[in-house]
Amino acid sequence: MNSSLSATAAESAIDTHSPRVISISSGKGGVGKTFVSVNLAAHAAAQGQKVLLIDADLGLANVDVMLGLHTTGSIRDLLTDGCNLEDLIVPCPQGFDVLPGGSGLYELTNLNVREQQTILDTLREAGRNYDLILIDTAAGIGDNVLYFASASETALVVLTPDPTSLTDAYALIKVMSQQRDVRRFMVIVNQTDEIDGHITFKRLLSVSDRYLDVYLDYVGYVPQHMDVRKSIQRQKLLIHNGSDLSRHLEKLFDTLIARPRDNSRSAGLQFFWERSLAASLDDDDEVVDNVALQGNQQ
Repeated sequence: MNSSLSATAAESAIDTHSPRVISISSGKGGVGKTFVSVNLAAHAAAQGQKVLLIDADLGLANVDVMLGLHTTGSIRDLLTDGCNLEDLIVPCPQGFDVLPGGSGLYELTNLNVREQQTILDTLREAGRNYDLILIDTAAGIGDNVLYFASASETALVVLTPDPTSLTDAYALIKVMSQQRDVRRFMVIVNQTDEIDGHITFKRLLSVSDRYLDVYLDYVGYVPQHMDVRKSIQRQKLLIHNGSDLSRHLEKLFDTLIARPRDNSRSAGLQFFWERSLAASLDDDDEVVDNVALQGNQQ
């Protein structure tokens, strides 16, 4: 199956109102990816944007826990019970909407093509109601991560100076670029200071420039601060609380939001979900072809 779309098809997919879609991913867990996601969502909402935060860490979702939200539904209900999206979305007191992902649901850890199509059909219509859609993916390089990240206009990678985090971030970028043709990445280094943040990014950039055909854009760093852990434990956001750390986060997110949109990937939410679905279908076709080939050789 040919996963490419003609220029005409791409142009026809462009909506008059096309939300910016940013995925937030990490090579390994525990690096603060969801912390960045929820505070970024709150900051963008405070600037007047209509924001939807999708908890796409399916099976181990925790956006609702971090925000102290009580949720009764999840993406699982969208897939299995045919629920309407508006019945599952939870308005957050901080001014943005959340689509819960569901926790402890093993069957959601690897979506099949039909389930991906269901999400596509639902979100391409809902996207018209938002200015910004943030997708908080799972950690690692699983199929769901690749699906959601490749369906986004912008891929944001969060890492720490820890060597294992750096190695796993490179692995994530490598897989997304080689398997899903994602070529541009924004990078935030968490739990660090200005100097070590730059050093960590330069290490990532050095190995990526040597072996990969990608462009890395360093957005900035998040300081290692006891208030971060306290905010998570108390289920409170740090953004806009008047502290020095909050002001740092506001400048960081202003820098991120001010980055120009990627014209090559801003053809609308529908176009990119379909593009990602096509890539998944190609993977399925490859499996079928391999099975058929093995059968012919026996």
